[in-house]
Amino acid sequence: MSELGRLLTEARTAKGLSPADVESVTRIRQKWLEALENGEYNKLPRGAVARGFLRTYAAYLGLDTQAALDLYTSESGDAGDDVAIAEPGKPRVVDYRPLEVELIDQRVDNGWVRWLIALVLVAAVAGGAWWFLSRNPGWNPFAAAPPPAPTATSTPTSTPWIVTATPKATITLPVAEPLATSDILPLPTPTVPASPTLTPRPSATPEFTAGVTLDLQAVQRSWIRVAVDGEVAEEGFLDAGVTRLWEANQSITLRTGNAGGVTIVLNGQDLGLMGAVGEVVERGWTLTDTGEVLEVSSATPEPATPTPTPAG
Repeated sequence: MSELGRLLTEARTAKGLSPADVESVTRIRQKWLEALENGEYNKLPRGAVARGFLRTYAAYLGLDTQAALDLYTSESGDAGDDVAIAEPGKPRVVDYRPLEVELIDQRVDNGWVRWLIALVLVAAVAGGAWWFLSRNPGWNPFAAAPPPAPTATSTPTSTPWIVTATPKATITLPVAEPLATSDILPLPTPTVPASPTLTPRPSATPEFTAGVTLDLQAVQRSWIRVAVDGEVAEEGFLDAGVTRLWEANQSITLRTGNAGGVTIVLNGQDLGLMGAVGEVVERGWTLTDTGEVLEVSSATPEPATPTPTPAG
């Protein structure tokens, strides 16, 4: 937006006016007002006409008209001829050239036109009446209308109803002949096969593996420490949902501070939770010479911290 457009828009907004309100007072089209406010000077008529719009608009908004005209000249580059202003002692020359205004000369006396229209109407009515009377020479508007001719009515003759009963046709259904029983072979009696006897599967015996595999899943936040073949493999806290898998050649030892928050699976065998919630448990498993995995430790409670007793 140009500086001139910003100045005009702010002044109009401050007065609470819309472009339509300004047009109703200044008689300047809204498209010219919007072109001045948006700085779209190429849409305005050049020369004195555009400056006349701006002068009227700025004066209506209470702005300095000369300052507004200077801004318009510097921004638009339109330096065309303007309307001369009368000097003291000289006759004032004012250019009254409204743009896009249709003028109707009210000084012309149109009385003869009205008389001409009246005469044409009278001639038309007279011509219509003459044509109607020439087509209807015996027509009298004051004569009473003749009574309507009586309409002959015929008395209907009653015709007796004759009802003839038509007998219904008798439908004879064919009787099915019995089939010869000698030609029908008896069907064999179906034999229900005996239910198969299920043989119980022998229980699977634990397979000896070449190592120890421990699969751990945390169901609650728990602290753990895992030693694989005598070396600490992991120590720290595990959040709920975290899983871990360790494989050892000889032994695995697991210690946790929340036995109720850890489930373990040893070599594919689900051992469930290690203990109760908040219980400190340490368990270990080792591989024997025969390939069997044995548990070498059990739940170990956290030793109680002695409470110091003040000396008497």
